[in-house]
Amino acid sequence: MPPRSFWGAKMKFKAACIFVDGENLRHSLCDLFCTDFDPTDYLPKKASWSAFFDDLVSKVDAEFRLRTYWYVVDEIDFWPYNLPKLRRDPKQLEAILRKDRYWAGKFDAESDLAKRALLVQATAAELQQRERSMKSRFDGWQQVQNGIAHHVDSVEFRRAGSIRYDLFKRRLGDEKGVDVKLATDLLSLNGIYDVGIVVSGDGDYVPAVQTVKDWGKHIVNVSFLKKSGGVLPGGARRLNQITDRVIEVEFGDMQKFMNVLPVVKAAAAAIPVAP
Repeated sequence: MPPRSFWGAKMKFKAACIFVDGENLRHSLCDLFCTDFDPTDYLPKKASWSAFFDDLVSKVDAEFRLRTYWYVVDEIDFWPYNLPKLRRDPKQLEAILRKDRYWAGKFDAESDLAKRALLVQATAAELQQRERSMKSRFDGWQQVQNGIAHHVDSVEFRRAGSIRYDLFKRRLGDEKGVDVKLATDLLSLNGIYDVGIVVSGDGDYVPAVQTVKDWGKHIVNVSFLKKSGGVLPGGARRLNQITDRVIEVEFGDMQKFMNVLPVVKAAAAAIPVAP
């Protein structure tokens, strides 16, 4: 925003940008409200993201929120890799399947080679179905992200890197590349913001934070408080120490921003009271 004149004098309004580590935020929400919203929904469906982001800006030395950059993965890397190709090579496929203890035991228990070959193919078919299911979920996550970007002012999702999904264990692994993109933007976009607000507990951002501080920027980190009042585990101690300030969001406030009602209370509220 350009300087505005006020009675002939020029005033510069301080702008804040928020940098959100998307997977870190999602894990924090799951830890805070694990029994009150379904994690398969990806994010709370009725969250007021504008209110949440604007509240963060109101707590720092800035007049307005220029933009929220929200960093998420661009793709999923599945393990085992390239199942359709592996299914055309039964020996290689069985060798990979044997890396999983459960399936290795099942193969060893089957002495009939023909039945074992059928078991390998059936296992591969099951894994491919899991891959299709996870791809569908991932597409749903991106639709949620697009919906937030469309309905909430000044929110931009930035997709980078990947996340691994183990088809055997049906478990997501660590992200790759997202933290690098966030740190790079924190540096490269320094010319447009006065205050940078980082929503993350990742100590890997410490070097980038130190650099932009040396450039004269004010950097704030965000932590979340549990219902008990303690800081949610996972917050990076070194990141909190190096930033200029730490905002601790109260559990009750976050509950209101996310519009997450306790399941028991929500159910009780739905029961009509007799006159």
